[in-house]
Amino acid sequence: MKKIVPILMLAFCANFYGQEVINDYKYVVVPTQFESFKSPNQYKSSTLVKFLLTESDVNVVYSNDLPSELNLNRCVALYAKLIDGSNMFTTKTTLVLEDCSGKEIYKSIEGTSKQKEYNASYSEAIRAALKPLSSYTYSYAGTTTEPVKVSYQNDAKSLPAVKQAPAEATTTAVVETSEEVQKKSVVKATPILEANKVATSNGGLYAQDILNGYQLVDSSPKIVMKMFKTSQANIFLGEEISGTKGLVYTKDGAWYFEFYDGDILKVKALNIKF
Repeated sequence: MKKIVPILMLAFCANFYGQEVINDYKYVVVPTQFESFKSPNQYKSSTLVKFLLTESDVNVVYSNDLPSELNLNRCVALYAKLIDGSNMFTTKTTLVLEDCSGKEIYKSIEGTSKQKEYNASYSEAIRAALKPLSSYTYSYAGTTTEPVKVSYQNDAKSLPAVKQAPAEATTTAVVETSEEVQKKSVVKATPILEANKVATSNGGLYAQDILNGYQLVDSSPKIVMKMFKTSQANIFLGEEISGTKGLVYTKDGAWYFEFYDGDILKVKALNIKF
């Protein structure tokens, strides 16, 4: 018995500390469909998690209805995951809250239920997992980091023109520098504008500061590209996680990624939010 008491006290302290850490974040984002489930709000999992967190006064929002502040700076929020460890006889769920880089900030106890009906069983398990939070009252104690602000007013004046030409025709790329206008070598290529395959359905890519540039993450959140500064303020060296390298630049207020796919020059539109 003497050995059990310190273990219980340690578990209580760890859970209490995890709850207090939530205060450092302004929002908790709940997905409309958890990765462990087969359909949106299956067994009312999303609505129940949102309801229970809101009961503790946490600022909870759905992933498809983010406030404008969160669209500009994803790191002021925690992102909810519901881990389903169920087996044939027992429903088991655990709530995990991660920051914008995917680091685990809070992990609940494992809630269990042996009810046979799925809706009732998952409801009981989720409520059990979040029960320690019922005695916790959220109070935001963090400071919102100002997002990077980008002005497009004069950007287009110093951008290289992206010209389209018929197949086998020659195009000359012109890049302006502070010293002189340099003409690069002539290449035989047909620029192809593609849809942004790396942008996600709920708002595109989010820029996060790194050394000498930015990393672009989607809403997972997952890093999909890095862009590094050059001597030109509006031109970056881009590298996708897949290994594709090229140039990232702005034109008419929009962002593009220009790269070679074999011998074909392609241009991919990017929806970047700073």
